[in-house]
Amino acid sequence: MEKADNISNLFLLKDKVAVITGGAVNIGRAICLRLAEAGAKIAVTYHSSSSEISSLEMELTALGVESIFLHADLRNEMEVSVAVHQVIEHFGRIDVLVNNAGVFSLAAQTDLDSSEWDKVFEVNVRGLFLFTREVIKTMETKHPGGAIVNIASINAMHPGFGNTAHYDASKGAVVAYTKSLAAEVAGKGIRVNAVAPGLVDSKNLREQARDLANMVEARTPLLKLSDGKDVANAVLFLASAAASQITGETIVVDGGYLLT
Repeated sequence: MEKADNISNLFLLKDKVAVITGGAVNIGRAICLRLAEAGAKIAVTYHSSSSEISSLEMELTALGVESIFLHADLRNEMEVSVAVHQVIEHFGRIDVLVNNAGVFSLAAQTDLDSSEWDKVFEVNVRGLFLFTREVIKTMETKHPGGAIVNIASINAMHPGFGNTAHYDASKGAVVAYTKSLAAEVAGKGIRVNAVAPGLVDSKNLREQARDLANMVEARTPLLKLSDGKDVANAVLFLASAAASQITGETIVVDGGYLLT
């Protein structure tokens, strides 16, 4: 039987470098902190959350973790290329990529402006592709192998709560891309998986959509909404040696909501 310390080591990311896109707030922030607690060095991209950076940096420093923060619009190929180059220049490698950055909006399709459709797909799908493409190049050359975790949504498997068809379609694309890319790069030692959260609890959710939060919570078999840490735990698992034989999969983190 394996010793307990060997089992716990399965989830350690000591000396690994993890890049989290859109990592300054909400789920992304929880992922940054969880991977840091596992020993990873952290690189965070952000676009419109600059006010959150200093507090996250202090938390990472308190954990004794080296971190860098990179401003980048993931829709811009040049900015993506520069951001990845800066990570390599600073840390020398990338072992884990978490494609967390995304946008969400509500609109009936008959009222949806085509520019809003484009925006959702440009960030949620195109931006994910651009960043992944650059990171795979470095994983192939700088330090073969690695783990990529894409943040999808249960909306990819089941309609949302109405007026989200454009968002749901973008997350469906993320799930399909995850599976296809996993097959493409498996021979290079790169694993690609996804995490699909349900409605994630937060202070803002309770303040801005209390009725929705209460309704979903009441329909969730585990009788509580998942929070950012629950999603982060799944990301850590997929990024770790514990998931070394898992690729092309999507883990749902929704407290069982899809069962209903």
